[in-house]
Amino acid sequence: MQQTRDLTNLIQYMCKNTEGKKVDLVTLLETLNARGFGPLLAGPSIITIMPTGAIPGVPAFCALLIILVCAQILLGNTHPWVPKKVRNFSFSRDKFLHYAGKCTPYTQFIDKLIYPRMSFLVKGKAEYLVALICILLAISIIILGFIPFAALIPASGVLLLGLSLMGRDGLLFIIALLFAAASLALAPYGISKILG
Repeated sequence: MQQTRDLTNLIQYMCKNTEGKKVDLVTLLETLNARGFGPLLAGPSIITIMPTGAIPGVPAFCALLIILVCAQILLGNTHPWVPKKVRNFSFSRDKFLHYAGKCTPYTQFIDKLIYPRMSFLVKGKAEYLVALICILLAISIIILGFIPFAALIPASGVLLLGLSLMGRDGLLFIIALLFAAASLALAPYGISKILG
């Protein structure tokens, strides 16, 4: 079994390839774009799952980023485009580096569980299916963001989908579908909270 260190390497890559006091979404996208579709999904979802996701507005902006990336994948675009109003949204790089360091033992454990299996589920046109599912999950992140910690469920689904593409791991794809089902089941409750 060929194990990967995709999640740990991705977070380290994000840390090393950003600079300054703030990280804006455009820089993050451009950094991840060189690594393929999987990291473009995993990156924003990691930020939502980490304590940086507690910063007001971060989950919603990360969800918007996921939707934009997925929509462009479905349209066949090769370079991510971000609206001007979203370009300037940023968060503290120091906080991100701090939390990234604390997460390393956990990501290393997760990486031991990721390796190519049932790869037929994540090859070829599977990216289009993943993009559609991730759009639904990103909408769920926005809806469930009004319930404390509930956005972690759809964000975890997006992360697993990104990792399944990175590691060619079909089992992760199946597990991600369970997170998607849970997110959709919680969505009506989240909508009721919004409408209040």
